[in-house]
Amino acid sequence: MDALPSLPRVLVRILDVLQDEGADPGTLSNVILQDVGLTGRVIAAARSEPGKPRRFESVEHAVRALGQPTVKAVVITAAMQQVFEQFSPRRQGFLNRLWRTALTTASLGKALAILTGYPRPHEAYLAGLFADVGRLVRLTAVESEYDRLLAGVPEEPDTCPTDTATPAGPRHVAAAVALMEGWELDPFLVDAVRYHLEPARRIRDAHHLVKLTNLAYAMATSDPVSDRTLETADLLFGLNEGLTRELHRQARDEIAHLAAVLHIDKCEGGGGADIDDDRRMLGERLQDLEQLEHVKEEFAPVGPQRQHSTVQRVVFLTLGVETSLLFLIDEDAAYLRAWTGEAEEPAFVLRLERGRSLVTDALLNRHPIPVTAAERPGLSVIDQQIFGLCSAETLWIQPLTSHEKNLGVLVLGLAPGQLSRIEKRAAFVQALGMQIVRAVAEQDAPAGFAETTDTEQHVREMVHEAGNPLGIIQNYLAMLGLKLGEHHDAQHEIGIIREEIERVGRILMRMREGPEASRRGPESLNEVVGRVTDVFAASIGVTRNLAIEVELSPDLPPTNHPSDHIRQILTNLLKNASEAIKNGGRIRVATRDPVNVNGHRYTELTVEDNGPGLPPEVMEKLFSPVESTKGLEHQGLGLNIVKRLVDDMDAIILCSSSPSGTRFQLLLPHSPGMRATDS
Repeated sequence: MDALPSLPRVLVRILDVLQDEGADPGTLSNVILQDVGLTGRVIAAARSEPGKPRRFESVEHAVRALGQPTVKAVVITAAMQQVFEQFSPRRQGFLNRLWRTALTTASLGKALAILTGYPRPHEAYLAGLFADVGRLVRLTAVESEYDRLLAGVPEEPDTCPTDTATPAGPRHVAAAVALMEGWELDPFLVDAVRYHLEPARRIRDAHHLVKLTNLAYAMATSDPVSDRTLETADLLFGLNEGLTRELHRQARDEIAHLAAVLHIDKCEGGGGADIDDDRRMLGERLQDLEQLEHVKEEFAPVGPQRQHSTVQRVVFLTLGVETSLLFLIDEDAAYLRAWTGEAEEPAFVLRLERGRSLVTDALLNRHPIPVTAAERPGLSVIDQQIFGLCSAETLWIQPLTSHEKNLGVLVLGLAPGQLSRIEKRAAFVQALGMQIVRAVAEQDAPAGFAETTDTEQHVREMVHEAGNPLGIIQNYLAMLGLKLGEHHDAQHEIGIIREEIERVGRILMRMREGPEASRRGPESLNEVVGRVTDVFAASIGVTRNLAIEVELSPDLPPTNHPSDHIRQILTNLLKNASEAIKNGGRIRVATRDPVNVNGHRYTELTVEDNGPGLPPEVMEKLFSPVESTKGLEHQGLGLNIVKRLVDDMDAIILCSSSPSGTRFQLLLPHSPGMRATDS
């Protein structure tokens, strides 16, 4: 696995994404899925992590299990091997063609899955991506043989009899199957690759995923679409000629666009100069990452007001830019401040408002601004002063932002000829600036340590203080219950309030003692659902005139999954549903057991509404923390939290939506802490 090659251009793109330490797992996995070898490396690495599931339903799940630092290490290892691997121009051309076939097959597999109603399109994409992974194995494991094959058959080196003549079929297919079985991927996913070259009539009754991958590969390797491929599309799925050709065209156009973005096309002929250029670019990215790791070492342990000279030195050593200026945002996020020389007071203090300066505009717009000396007369006085301080022909004003907040601005004073180079390295400039900000913030180690300790102590004290009124409320509830008598109708509501107060206490305890404080023993899923829906029906349900329909499957087994996780997931889903539908709408909550998915047992929790449904752009980024469709006061964090809790339980969540409503299905494996597919 470690020897599988990747395209240098794709590795460059992934390294650019990894320079952003706040990149979310979805973004990382989408870029990783552009390369066959690297996708395999990530899955193999995640599978080998101690204490992690042995199987992963998606690459994003594997990325979440590994964490960004480990993913970065995997990518860097692949990049270093690629830099020093001396592939011949002919072999590089073979890699380019394989890359194009793999991504076209993956794209077609996903499109066909959606068209034919396969519920997990990401599996179809992954099967298509891995259809030819055996050719990579053969290329690296039997190099001398492949050199001969590549030299003998210039157009289709991978179809030579030498590589296909085995009793079990093509050698590269056997190699792919062995590799995927070693990763313990889903058996149907492995079968999709195992049978992707079979004649259509032999697989017309096979699993849906097998047929999808077979047709996708036939379409990807047929340009223009052949009569045989059209017959396959009709036999397996009843697709007519016009639809088949249109799907083929769309997939080809999509991959052609990606190839143009990554400059793959210019290497199709295997040009040696282009290969060297790609390898040089990849080497530069690795050097960039190494430089970022050493930024902190350049800073002396003094406050930010004395870091001007150090910032200048770091920027010069990494970018070759002689003059620079660092603006840092204050604690209230109201002002930007920049120090020069050794002065105790900042030289510039800018209110964070649009129109005050190009510096503030760049940060608020979250986009770098280049400005030339010719534009200087029309600038504000503060911007003209920055120009004078930097003594530059051009200023590059780089905002420093994370996903959560603005941190500062790095201003570069560029000499003639430097602008084009900085524009090409904008991602690295951003990463460098962020590393400088972190280094400046961490200088005063003793004070920083004391501050962290004080913060932790403050949290403990606040948790303790919050416990006092909660205890008082509990006591008064008990007294109220005694006064009303044990048979009063309100006793049920009092019990619900008492349980919710206990849940608040467990959340506070988790803040003080960590996540394990909230874990409890086995509990009935129906009881958890009943309590949450009772609270919801008696509160939001009444005020919004919502009908809450609850259908609980009898005799559900106790669940060992954290009940607070399930309660929080259900609360978020109910809250989202109530906000999406009009007054007088309907929400249905149901449990069911057992639910069988590919031969494995789950317990199902469903939340369904009759609202207007979710727009396509929301469905594409459903579990990402983006702005929701419910107004500015909602930031779309609820479903992101839901996904995190689902992943923590190794469960599965599905969503389907149409103009007649939205349905979420939570599938809880019967073996908590392990994917049900492991059983």
